Amino acid sequence: MLAQLTISNFAIVRELEIDFQSGMTVITGETGAGKSIAIDALGLCLGGRAEADMVRTGATRADLCARFALKDTPAALRWLEENQLEEGRECLLRRVISSDGRSRGFINGTAVPLSQLRELGQLLIQIHGQHAHQQLTKPEQQKSLLDSYANEAALAQQMAARYQLWHQSCRDLAHHQQQSQERAARAELLQYQLKELNDFNPQAGEFEQIDEEYKRLANSGQLLTTSQNALALLADGEDVNLQSQLYIAQNNWLASW
Repeated sequence: MLAQLTISNFAIVRELEIDFQSGMTVITGETGAGKSIAIDALGLCLGGRAEADMVRTGATRADLCARFALKDTPAALRWLEENQLEEGRECLLRRVISSDGRSRGFINGTAVPLSQLRELGQLLIQIHGQHAHQQLTKPEQQKSLLDSYANEAALAQQMAARYQLWHQSCRDLAHHQQQSQERAARAELLQYQLKELNDFNPQAGEFEQIDEEYKRLANSGQLLTTSQNALALLADGEDVNLQSQLYIAQNNWLASW
């Protein structure tokens, strides 16, 4: 049941909050008073198409919220549970429309695509207009009418509960199968790495030798530069102090290690 509709900066409305009670509610007024604005706002909360000109003139965005009580809508409650969007026995649909025409949808505070708003909206409420008969072409509506005609509500609920149990079991099975595949891939990798180590057959002290060789090779560029500098110093003119040049070359060589 629709419990509350809140409208902010939508069309000609600055702020509006309507609380609905159980039973029949009638909204009356003269032509052009804005009665249809409430229906339009509700339609947007249910995933309807948004336009930039829907935002009130001078505002940066319109904010629309519809709060539903889920006491008499078990199908909607199951849908929320399946999609991990449930939050108690109520549901809040929210639509935010920017002045540039972009919009965002939320279910119980979680951002969702508009397709999910529409999907849930069909389970929460029916809006009857001049094209209301088109609802009869939807499989979900046909199933609901068939269940109602058969007068087997308890059996339908029992079947729905068993279907949800089967659906959850399928998800659990898929999860366990994925985990099993990941474990198998991990075991295969570890076996490959173990084989590589066995084929390598490392000896005691070999790691230290390899590490020392790596450091030496990694420093080969600096060693080459130092050697070239030493040769250049020794090849300078005869008036250069040879002992001083040897001292500089020795220091450069030691610094490169």
